Amino acid sequence: MKKLLLVLSTLTLLSFTEPCYKVTSVIASADAPDMKKERVIFGIKQLAEEIVSEKYTICNDGSPITVDLFSIEAPTTGVSIGPFTAIKKETIIKVKITKDGKEYIGEGTAKTTVKSTLIELKDENLPFEKTTFASAVKKSLLDAVSKM
Repeated sequence: MKKLLLVLSTLTLLSFTEPCYKVTSVIASADAPDMKKERVIFGIKQLAEEIVSEKYTICNDGSPITVDLFSIEAPTTGVSIGPFTAIKKETIIKVKITKDGKEYIGEGTAKTTVKSTLIELKDENLPFEKTTFASAVKKSLLDAVSKM
């Protein structure tokens, strides 16, 4: 009788446990001519696991979660009035997280601004800033996870 109660209580506890997940793959299907794909996805898996772990349990044998970085946009706008120049680059990242067969789209933006006086910028196009890119990726992952 004691064994039966012990088995029933154990089964009851197991039935109420939350499912656990694992970030199995991160792919970058976006075209980023200024960056190598290996550099783009490097670190995104750890960042995705950290953000998902705030809402769900992470374990080694959990249900798979995939992250697809499908859009990288970085339009540059600038204004030049006499000796004054201001250039702004907005990095826009879009990710698709697939969990339990459902897709969740997230978007994140980060800005870089350069201002100069009496100095001519060598190149009108600002290069990708690693910190700005990482910030936009984190914001897009947070947006997608918040929709889960």
